[in-house]
Amino acid sequence: MSSELILHHYDFSNYSEKVRLVLGLKGLTWRSVEIPPTLPKPDYIPLTGGYRRAPALQIGADVFCDTARIIEELERRFPDPTLYPGPDPVAQRAFIAGLERWTDATLTRNTINYISCEHADADRFTPEFLTDRAALLGKPEPGLAHRKAAAAKNLAQLRPQLHWISDILHDGRTYIYGESMSLADCVIYHPLWVMDQLAGERTTIIPDVIREWMERVAAHGHGSPISMTAHEALNVAASSDPLPVLPSQALAGDPALGETVSITPTDYGRANPSLGTLVSIDVQRMALQHRNALTKRVTVHFPRFGYSVRKREE
Repeated sequence: MSSELILHHYDFSNYSEKVRLVLGLKGLTWRSVEIPPTLPKPDYIPLTGGYRRAPALQIGADVFCDTARIIEELERRFPDPTLYPGPDPVAQRAFIAGLERWTDATLTRNTINYISCEHADADRFTPEFLTDRAALLGKPEPGLAHRKAAAAKNLAQLRPQLHWISDILHDGRTYIYGESMSLADCVIYHPLWVMDQLAGERTTIIPDVIREWMERVAAHGHGSPISMTAHEALNVAASSDPLPVLPSQALAGDPALGETVSITPTDYGRANPSLGTLVSIDVQRMALQHRNALTKRVTVHFPRFGYSVRKREE
């Protein structure tokens, strides 16, 4: 059974960058599988049971979806150095979970919407990419007039958020929590990083104090990635058995273990749920198993927060 860390990601995915930073902070060696940023994803969907978003972390025949679930698993397996270096790691973990809800949702939405409207001619924004993202978000592709208005609207929302981050760093601290890099740095960094990636240049709206902090975060690198093909990753899943499932403590209204379910993001990408048999569920996480000709039996893991699970008729 393979215990290699296999990250399925693509280069300008900001959520993938969050995980890559964690891999770097922990100094880990991992296998890198580049997946397409747009559908179809014929070598990725067989692993996830239908889920299309990036990244996913594969370990043998177990696939961890969503950065929160991926990072939780990395911290469990590789606790040193910790992502929570403060004096009260339990409280810090809870605080960063709330911080992450802001940066993953509001801050990311504002940075990407601003850049995609202000730099609509950047190389990243191919017709295929724009069509795919419109379908993913369930929105029509914007016209030029709408883009200009949206750029101004999102910039107005970005400026106070950049001011908040500058306020944290104004006392000269090295990282968000002081002298040690933590998960807090990773979750704030990635929505800012993606603006440069999408624009193809340094974004001028980021203040110098934030730029200097970003350079310190980036200097930790991404660990030691080793390239792997998608076909090789599928073979790893096919030749492995899933790990024993976690104990369950279902909540009222949850589907029963053994039922066929769909697990779906609650924000966007709802048209691409993961389908399979529910094998584990509690207040924090859940998992299903599915089987296909390419992978055999695979367990797909999700966080509870941000995802819905529903019984699906066979």
